[in-house]
Amino acid sequence: MSETGYCLGLHCGITFAGLKPASLFWLKDGQDKDMVYYRRCFAKKDFRFIAVKRTAGRKLFYVFHRGRLEEILFDKANREFLRGRGYNYDTVGGALKELKRRLERGDEFPHEVGLFLGYPLEDVRGFIEDARGGVCLNCGYWKVYGAFEEREKLFKRYERCSRCICEKLSCGRAIEDIFGLG
Repeated sequence: MSETGYCLGLHCGITFAGLKPASLFWLKDGQDKDMVYYRRCFAKKDFRFIAVKRTAGRKLFYVFHRGRLEEILFDKANREFLRGRGYNYDTVGGALKELKRRLERGDEFPHEVGLFLGYPLEDVRGFIEDARGGVCLNCGYWKVYGAFEEREKLFKRYERCSRCICEKLSCGRAIEDIFGLG
C-alpha cells in the first residue's frame, strides 16, 4: 500500500464510505505521485480530487463526491448564505474556483469551508458567530451549535467507520480494495 493510499484512507475514508460529502487533507511534496491513479479509481464512484492550496513543501487536497456536493451548493439556504459571503456561481466548478481562490490567498481557512465539507449550515453560522461570543455545544469533527444529540450520533458513526477503515489499512488492505475499486 502506498503512503498516499494510507493518507486517503485515514483522512477521506468516511467520505468514500458515504458518511460525508467531502474531506480535506495535506500531502507533502512527493507523496502525491500516486494521485493520478487514485483520481482514476475513485472517479468510478463520482469522487473528485483537486489541489486547493500549495505551501512550501506540501499541498492541500479537497476530495468530494460530485453529486452530494452539488446538492449542498444548490440547496436554497446554503446558496443564499454563500452568496452573502461573496460566492456567485452557476456550477459546482464555479463555487470550487472561488473557494480555491480564497484558500490560496490567506493563511486562515474561510469559515464557509464547512459547508463544502458537509457541515450543517446551522453549525457554520454558529462558528462564525462564536467569534462574537457564541456558545459551542460540542467539539468533534467540527464545532456544534445545534442538534447536539444528532451530531453526537453522527460523530460516533464517523469514529466507527474510520476505525474500521484504519484497521483494514493496518492489515495491509489497499484503500481501493476496501471500497471495491481494485
